[in-house]
Amino acid sequence: MAAVPEAEQRYPVEFTAAAGEYFRIWIVNLALTLLSLGIYSAWAKVRKKRYFYAHLRIGGEGFEYRGDPVAILRGRAIAVVIFVLYGAAGHLSVPLQIALGLVFAIAFPWLLVRSLAFSARNTAYRNIRFHFDGKYLDALRLFALCAALVVITLGLAYPYAQARLTKFSADHHRYGTAPFALPRLTGTFYGIYLRFVGLIVLFVVLFLLAGILFSIVAALAGVNARAAGVFSGVLLMSFGTIAFYLVGFAYLRTRIANAVWNHLAIGATAAGSPQVRFESRLRVRDFAGLYLVNILAIVFTLGLATPWAMVRTMRYRAQKTTVVAAGGLDQFVAARAADVDASGEEMGEMFGFDFGF
Repeated sequence: MAAVPEAEQRYPVEFTAAAGEYFRIWIVNLALTLLSLGIYSAWAKVRKKRYFYAHLRIGGEGFEYRGDPVAILRGRAIAVVIFVLYGAAGHLSVPLQIALGLVFAIAFPWLLVRSLAFSARNTAYRNIRFHFDGKYLDALRLFALCAALVVITLGLAYPYAQARLTKFSADHHRYGTAPFALPRLTGTFYGIYLRFVGLIVLFVVLFLLAGILFSIVAALAGVNARAAGVFSGVLLMSFGTIAFYLVGFAYLRTRIANAVWNHLAIGATAAGSPQVRFESRLRVRDFAGLYLVNILAIVFTLGLATPWAMVRTMRYRAQKTTVVAAGGLDQFVAARAADVDASGEEMGEMFGFDFGF
């Protein structure tokens, strides 16, 4: 007898942070980071994440961030040492710098895996931790394959590489004992990037047409043709670059985010359907407008509007995201809690660290 699918319940994601409240956290973090010559930045990150996570709510419950600032500081110290050594090697010996670059390339997947594991383990929802169990050798093989393909194909394999790396990251995460799952989105990513190329062509054509139209109008008005051409070129390049950056950046961010979240699943029911899935409805024009207003606000306030812009962006992303749980979220979380209690959570990694800034 086939299993009967459980009724799905929908939970809108909420972000309840207030810009004024976060501004006080941000300004103190900034001041202490500057006064400590960057050392306090690890504690600043923990304060920021704890505030943001607590205000990111699903089903009336917020997330928890349990990261240790010392571990974050250790990770950043490693990153700084690597950067300094690589830069110093360039002044001493080019072969030495190349050798250090190769060593770092081999070590980077290990550093990334450890950082993802640290971030996941220190994130919890309803007192159940997330985990990342990706292995270094698997990551190294995948990074080597993707890097080789991107170089050999002169960048044409980049969507394939991005899809593979995204799937690797998703598939090795779990919530309690429930694994994440993401299908291969290679075709979807190629479709997104092909349309992005089409967007570039459209912008170029529009700029050329606008330049020609401007020159014709200038000529009819009796303006010097050469001066008008130079002026229109500078004007179009300036505004065109800004417009393309906003629209192009918004297009890639929204389309890729929607593709990943709309295909991501956690756990599986007896009928084989996901226990938890997501719906993401980010729109390009909304995101472009959001970033335009954010940039203008930050520029005209000399950076003081940064907390407002961050809260505004997070609130928009939350408003466009919905969690869908088979049988309800309470039932899913209760099952995870029972599994964790039965199996016990493994000891944390002794040398866990985080590189996020």
